[in-house]
Amino acid sequence: MKTILVREQSILNTSINFDGTEYNYFHNPLHYHPEFELTLIVKSFGQRRIGDSIENFNEGDLVLVGNNLPHVWKNDEVFLSEKNNLKAQAIAVKFLPDFASLGFLDRPEMLQIKNLLEEKAPLGIKLTGNLRTQVEEIMLKLLKMDETDRFIQLLQILNLISKSNEYKLLASLNYRNENRKNTHRINIVLDYIMEHYDEELTLEKVADKVSMNKNAFCRFFKKGTRKSLFTVINEVKIGKACQLLTETELNILQICYASGFNNISNFNKVFKNLTNNSPSEYRKKMRKFE
Repeated sequence: MKTILVREQSILNTSINFDGTEYNYFHNPLHYHPEFELTLIVKSFGQRRIGDSIENFNEGDLVLVGNNLPHVWKNDEVFLSEKNNLKAQAIAVKFLPDFASLGFLDRPEMLQIKNLLEEKAPLGIKLTGNLRTQVEEIMLKLLKMDETDRFIQLLQILNLISKSNEYKLLASLNYRNENRKNTHRINIVLDYIMEHYDEELTLEKVADKVSMNKNAFCRFFKKGTRKSLFTVINEVKIGKACQLLTETELNILQICYASGFNNISNFNKVFKNLTNNSPSEYRKKMRKFE
């Protein structure tokens, strides 16, 4: 499958754009746009891409995406079947850098928010801890607010994030600094891995997707992601395994094969290396939160 990175044009006719629509599944392709985007997952689960970061998402996942940063939320395949009666809903707020007026962020009292949007948001920010809880509470209330109140609350949210350290930066610094050609090639590789993680992915096969020989590809990919190809492949596979351990009753052997491994001992070893838990330990810990 060929990766298509879609550039969306700005369509804002107000200071901010708000969307809380419920869908059968999230249908957007990998895309980017000139607006910042604050997204709270209300319903559904799957995997998300923010730049070169690939992680699982569940209800409550809350991320601030920088302007022109490629991103996508992909639901698990079970959402594609109507018989499962599953729904996907996110609250998304889009806003341009000058949403509050031209030059607004240059005011001295806006320095922290300006730093948030210019230095941190370009990597994508996953909110955690008490900050995530506070911002989630505000965003859920946005559903019943008018445009003026949403504008005021967006400023409050940005103020909270700018003053907190309860967050995780998602994309790598190197991804941000890569030129457009190389970023596009990395997008092709990452999207291919996400689509084919459960198949045998050889170095030759992946390198061929971007028309490179093995040696050149290894140097290129390591420079662009700070990781080897097979580290990224294993991270995607283990991410899928974690999702299956949390959300299904499949046994460990079934999950081993469903997440793209063909050897249970190798699966257990890689899982332990990446999560510091065995698969059974991980499942037991996660069920404490149910």
